[in-house]
Amino acid sequence: MRCIAHRGFAGLYPENTLTAVRQAGQQADMIEVDVRQCRSGDPVVIHDEMVDRVTDETGPVADISLATLQSMDVLGTGEGVPSLEAVLRAMPDGVGLNIDLKERDLVESVIDLTSDFDTEILLSSRDIDALGAAREADPDVDRALLVDSSSEAGIERAASLDCAAIHPHWRLVDFALLERAHRSDLNVNVWTVSDPEKAREYEKMGVDGIIAEEPAACLD
Repeated sequence: MRCIAHRGFAGLYPENTLTAVRQAGQQADMIEVDVRQCRSGDPVVIHDEMVDRVTDETGPVADISLATLQSMDVLGTGEGVPSLEAVLRAMPDGVGLNIDLKERDLVESVIDLTSDFDTEILLSSRDIDALGAAREADPDVDRALLVDSSSEAGIERAASLDCAAIHPHWRLVDFALLERAHRSDLNVNVWTVSDPEKAREYEKMGVDGIIAEEPAACLD
């Protein structure tokens, strides 16, 4: 069962920062980060639409330049909001990157950028239009649909989009979901997991991966 570090193990490290990427890369099989567009159209790594929660500034990410974002202080670390390119350059060898697409319009720029790196890429999103655009831009890049309700409909949508995986919320996961997903050739990566005992249960059930808040949730 693969260990995917949620925002770079956000329960332990400052989320979506280069520090989190470097640290989580020593402990996980794959790192999950959130990507949005800044004012210039460059993909940047931040979860929220606004910078307020994680920086010392305020305002929409879409209205702020890359240089200004990089000069901010994320969660008191002294680090700025990183570009996706900076994250790709910081990725340890052999560790995959799960990019959660927060906006449909950044699909092409993300695919163009990631094509210059050898890192294993998984594009995920709740937005089926974003995943459809990703399939059109490069059908060879793996994709995953995030699901937090109606798991059966989610499996059907993921299969229709030729996704490689489905990412259901942990409350949705049972043997029926796993059977339906695997029958549709979809891997199942569960989010978000904090408890090692729960992770062991998922492994016994046949879950393919967990998206974990801390490395302690991942099994050796």
